[in-house]
Amino acid sequence: MIHSTIGVDVSKDWLDAPRLADGAARRFANDKTGREALIKWMGATPVKHVVFEPTGPYHRALDLAGLPIAKVNPRHARRFAEKHGD
Repeated sequence: MIHSTIGVDVSKDWLDAPRLADGAARRFANDKTGREALIKWMGATPVKHVVFEPTGPYHRALDLAGLPIAKVNPRHARRFAEKHGD
């Protein structure tokens, strides 16, 4: 059984979520129905980590119901990407 790491790109209108283990990616509306669908989709496979950048008020409603989350500082993520040539 492979445990997945899922990244969630949070914006005002959308939650984009790629899953590392199998390369699957989905887009969900950033509203109650979309957030519930995201949680259901993540529950389809064992989740090891959910990683996202806190983005002002848009991530606050993202209640990940006990999943192992990591909030990543956007500045640190950008520096990491720059260090690795992106």
